[in-house]
Amino acid sequence: MKITAPLLAFGLLMLALSAPADDDLDHDEVRRLREHGQILPMEQLLEHATRLRPGQLIEAELEHRHGGYRYEIKILDATGRIHELELDATTAHPLHHEVEP
Repeated sequence: MKITAPLLAFGLLMLALSAPADDDLDHDEVRRLREHGQILPMEQLLEHATRLRPGQLIEAELEHRHGGYRYEIKILDATGRIHELELDATTAHPLHHEVEP
């Protein structure tokens, strides 16, 4: 799936608006983490996620859990199923995949 400008903008907006329950990450903190190489840019994570599960991005969050950062990404596939992917925010390594009923 090709990442288009509107899709990327939507993903970045979702990231900016999403904050995990156990940590108050604001957009300045997310920017600092990215600039210091502690997390990958959202564009790279979306490329990995859509290679794993092609479809339409419907939600993206950055979470701080277990001493690290992870992106939780929800993708709607062509059959209407929602895939929830968790990717390590530093490496884009897949950590978890779940299909919502």
